[in-house]
Amino acid sequence: MARYGIAPTKTNLINLKRDLSFAQEGHALLEQKRDILVSELMGMVDRAEEAQRKVEEKLQEAYSAFDEAIIQNGRNKISSLSSTVSIDWDVSIRNRRVMGVSIPLIQTESRAHKPYYELSENSFWVDETVSLFSEVLSMLGDLAQLKVSVMRLSNEVQKTIRRVNALEKVYIPDYEETLQYIQEMLNEFDRQAFFIQKMIKNRLKKKKGG
Repeated sequence: MARYGIAPTKTNLINLKRDLSFAQEGHALLEQKRDILVSELMGMVDRAEEAQRKVEEKLQEAYSAFDEAIIQNGRNKISSLSSTVSIDWDVSIRNRRVMGVSIPLIQTESRAHKPYYELSENSFWVDETVSLFSEVLSMLGDLAQLKVSVMRLSNEVQKTIRRVNALEKVYIPDYEETLQYIQEMLNEFDRQAFFIQKMIKNRLKKKKGG
């Protein structure tokens, strides 16, 4: 809605034109930001879905290997062997920025202290279980990175869309309507001033003629 309370002066007209120009420039920049963020977000979503699928497949493999290890070695022995497995995990987190949004970069690194147990006394499936679950842990770092990135980008996209819509549907139309109102009022003042000047000239002519 136009701000009709603003005095229809040339100074206010100039100021509003400047403000409208800033709003239009901001709108264009926010549209560019929105498009870049949406493109980045869509790529992240696809990668996150793929990473999720791979983690689920690897988990299925790991649990299948675990079941085989239990079948061949017995639950009690597997429980005993689990305490001998010694693997340290380091997780480092850095950040990069995409249009002002902080995106995590997560790296995982494992350090295994082998051998965990007497190899000759255990089946292939015990080693396979340890190996597969280690892969899962490594993959979870990538999945966490993607999911956090999707969440942060999604939030920023929503905020940017709200700002774009506010400028597009509220502020810019308000400026344009107010400018139109002031311009019409100034034009009306000019017509009135011209009419008054004409009347004065005609009266002066009549007095001179009289």
